[in-house]
Amino acid sequence: MAPDRKVERSDLSGRRFKARKVVLPEGGMLVLHPDGSISQVDGEGEAVGNWATDDAEWPRHAIRFGLVPQPDTATPPDSRERGARPLGG
Repeated sequence: MAPDRKVERSDLSGRRFKARKVVLPEGGMLVLHPDGSISQVDGEGEAVGNWATDDAEWPRHAIRFGLVPQPDTATPPDSRERGARPLGG
């Protein structure tokens, strides 16, 4: 039998984001960190705000990076397991 290549969802360390910066027209910038948190930095480099992915204000800032919140998805059952498919399917 082939080795099982599916990874359990609980084994994943979580989603990683590509670190990026967006310069704001009013000065300063937004910084997207690899853990998904967003920081706002003023023109002098001082942190003005910070939003984690579970913060209610996060989507408002994340849209500037082209990100939108998505609901969690379930891992489909392994198709090699007996009974994982519906009968006749």
